[in-house]
Formats: sequence, C-alpha cells, structure tokens
Amino acid sequence: MSDLRATQERHAQDVVAGNVAGLMGDFTPNAMAKVMALAANPIRATRFEIKDLGNNEVEISYIGDTTRVVWSKWVENGGKWQIDDVKEVTAS
Repeated sequence: MSDLRATQERHAQDVVAGNVAGLMGDFTPNAMAKVMALAANPIRATRFEIKDLGNNEVEISYIGDTTRVVWSKWVENGGKWQIDDVKEVTAS
C-alpha cells in the first residue's frame, strides 16, 4: 500500500497541475458529490502546503494569486488511500 503522506503530496500536485485523470481514483464514492461541488470553482494554484491534523486528516493550502484551504479525511480502501470526506475551509 502507498504511504499516506506520499499519496497526499501526489494528490496535491495533481490538483496544482490540473491532472483530473490522476485525481479520479483519489475519492471514495462517499466523497464524490462534495468533490464535484468543489470542482465547480476550479482551484488555480502554483504550489501547495500540507498540514497534518492527525487521525488521517489534512488541510491542504493551494497557493496562487489567492489561497484556498481544503480539509480532507483519508481512509484505506482496497489497498490504497482515498479521500472519504472533503470540504473547503477558506478561500481568499
């Protein structure tokens, strides 16, 4: 199984790069409706920072002209890490 931190970093880099195909496997069915709502306002960033909150939860700051912070809860599913819950915390 992949390391959780490495998976989170790859996920955040895929968001910054706009690699939608790479992102699709990162979400459980439970998270998909919330992800689609977030995708209605695409994240535009040039870099990211990950803050580990413990309990398989992180806040990822996507930094560009503005900063958007997204909280996510990760779970092991079928031998890989996936986001099971997600919400935008702040946008500035």
